[in-house]
Amino acid sequence: ATRRTALCTPVFCASTTQAMASSSSTLTASLTLLLFAGVAFTMMQSPSSSSLSLSAIRSRTSPGTSVMSRRPRVSSTSNLNAMKTASEQRREAVQLHSAMPTSYQPVGYEDWKESMVLPKVYVYDHCPFCVRVRMIYGLKKIRHDLIWLQNDDKKTPSQMHPQQKKVLPIVDNGGKIMIESMDIVKAVDNDPMYGAPILNPSSGRTDYNDWVKSIKEVMGRLSRPRYIQAYLPEFAFQSSRDTFVLNHPIDKKRFSKGDEGIFQEYEEALTRTGEDIAFLNNKLVEVEDMIYGPHCVTEGGISYDDIEFFARFRGLTLIKGLRMGPKLTTYLDNMAKMTQVPLYTAMAI
Repeated sequence: ATRRTALCTPVFCASTTQAMASSSSTLTASLTLLLFAGVAFTMMQSPSSSSLSLSAIRSRTSPGTSVMSRRPRVSSTSNLNAMKTASEQRREAVQLHSAMPTSYQPVGYEDWKESMVLPKVYVYDHCPFCVRVRMIYGLKKIRHDLIWLQNDDKKTPSQMHPQQKKVLPIVDNGGKIMIESMDIVKAVDNDPMYGAPILNPSSGRTDYNDWVKSIKEVMGRLSRPRYIQAYLPEFAFQSSRDTFVLNHPIDKKRFSKGDEGIFQEYEEALTRTGEDIAFLNNKLVEVEDMIYGPHCVTEGGISYDDIEFFARFRGLTLIKGLRMGPKLTTYLDNMAKMTQVPLYTAMAI
């Protein structure tokens, strides 16, 4: 109010009125002054009608003080924000994510937004039991932290495991520890927080497990040496690769865990690649009849059969030269997309 009076005073004071009457030139100057005073008064009444000029911004800053370092005036909005609780501020921050289309929001997204705590899923990429757990989180589109452990990291899983074992997968869901792959799959699928269950019961069929057993020795020679050569996160260091080799002899009748001879066994296995691939290609023909359709291995839709089947057969895609039939190829591609668990095709050795 004081500033507005100062702007208007030169127009309406007595001395100015007398000067306006003395000469026409003085009258013209006074009218000009009146015009500028009116414009200034209007701008102060409606600050939103015009943006501040550069000179106006500079005039609000004391000499030697930058605009960025100047302390802003506290507005009513700032006072309101300062009075908000931490919960309210967090809720407003989370609302930024709500703009995403509903089709992109994973199941359980609303509950996740409120808690801001994601399940932590500890895995090895090559491990079929870890793949099972990754599948159910992918199928239900559940946001989670996927944590890859180094194969020689014994401390981390042992501290979480109830029996202090170096065994994965392990899920830490807000402090609740879950182990055993199929137990985790069932718990997640039946958790109402993530919607209705999506997996049909297991059919009890044993054909694909019997097939896997029939190629176990050959598969060991083809896959294990390739795991440590591929760019898998759990084998980022030499010590991780060495630990895997020493703990996974191919022929347990020849070597026990920790035997240095296992390194030579892995080298020898690679020399037999040609004959082993030929054998496996002949066996792969049998798999085509085991697959019901492009999206499920058993009639009736996705089931626990798919959790077991895909987790076992995914490893085949790391072996270059295998001739998988069209039904198996299509099934693996589709299941990889649905579960968000990629195949090894691009890095096959």
